[in-house]
Amino acid sequence: KKEAKRHLYHGCTKFSRFSFVVKLLHLKSSHRITNSAFTDILKLLVEAFPQPNTLPKSYEEAKNLLKELGLGYESIHVCFNNYILFRKQYAKHDNCLVCGMSRWKDPTRKKIPQKVLRHFPLVPRLKRMFLSRKNSRRS
Repeated sequence: KKEAKRHLYHGCTKFSRFSFVVKLLHLKSSHRITNSAFTDILKLLVEAFPQPNTLPKSYEEAKNLLKELGLGYESIHVCFNNYILFRKQYAKHDNCLVCGMSRWKDPTRKKIPQKVLRHFPLVPRLKRMFLSRKNSRRS
């Protein structure tokens, strides 16, 4: 609750820090902005907004803000043909056990997965939702 009410900068009434960061991350996602470009945009905004401001200074900091509030996600590598998830017993595998496709775009470098599933765990969201007595009352 405190984070949702935290001002972006002194005198800003249109956005809270949280709402502004969520809108920026939505733009990043919908326009496929790279993490490094997003960090550069944040650095520019930090300089442009009145001081002191509460904007995160990097993509990682913005992502961690959501994670701290229970709104993060888990990235899971997936077989290009959707046969297996590279997690649990398959986490260390580099090729799909069903079709043989490589997990990586460039198998020699092994940095960029071919396909990623973003899993948004339900339990932290439910816990966050029912922290408030108002939300957890029975109807």
